[in-house]
Order: sequence, then C-alpha cells, then structure tokens
Amino acid sequence: MGFWRRFRLFLIGVGLGLILVMVFFGSRDWTSWTPESRVLTAIDSSEVRISERAECQLACLELNEERFTKLKAASSVNFKESNVKADPCPVYRLESSMEERDYQLFWEVCEGKEKVKLLSVVKIGQECNCE
Repeated sequence: MGFWRRFRLFLIGVGLGLILVMVFFGSRDWTSWTPESRVLTAIDSSEVRISERAECQLACLELNEERFTKLKAASSVNFKESNVKADPCPVYRLESSMEERDYQLFWEVCEGKEKVKLLSVVKIGQECNCE
C-alpha cells in the first residue's frame, strides 16, 4: 500500500472521528476551562458583596441593577492590570464597553470561600467623588 493511499485513509478516519465528536459533544462550551471564563463564572455564581465605595460609584454613574447586570455580562478580564497574586483573594480588573462608554470594574474573588466583592466601578471620562 502506497503512502498516498495510507494518507487518504488516515484523513478519512480523522474526518469520521471529528464528525462523531461533534455529534456527541457538539453542545458543550469549549471555552469553560480558560482562566477568563473561570473568573467570570466565579463572579456570576458566588455570593456578591458590594463595598461602600462601589455603591456610591454605582449611584453616581446611574447604574441600576439591570444596567449593571448587562455591564457585568459584557465584561472581559484584563489579567495584565489585575492583581492575581494577592493573598488571600486576588483582585481582577474587568473592562466593558456599554453605550459607547468604557467601564472598569474591580472585583475581589475568593474562590475557596465562594465570595466575591465589587470594590470599585470606574467610567472612563467621568469622575465620582467617592472615597
């Protein structure tokens, strides 16, 4: 059996294997293992506390619960600006764009205790006097 015949049989086998994988596992979320997805899942599924500063900033930025939920859902984690080595709970910086405005949310995530705390909400270009 020549090389090209074996190569074609190999490609047919790989193709059939890919089709079977898509049939059996097609509805799975393949990105759930990434670090960003793990952080966002921890924030969404844990008990959330909001700091006094963040409450003041939410009121100043006029973010009600519905708008805040949309903002949180459209966020992505900026690991370069996050403090992932903080002990005992890392602080993550989430960035989001909503209504053509850029927002930054700072979350303290304690995965072992399943508690997250919103530390701060910043809208680029608008300052709130919340100290």
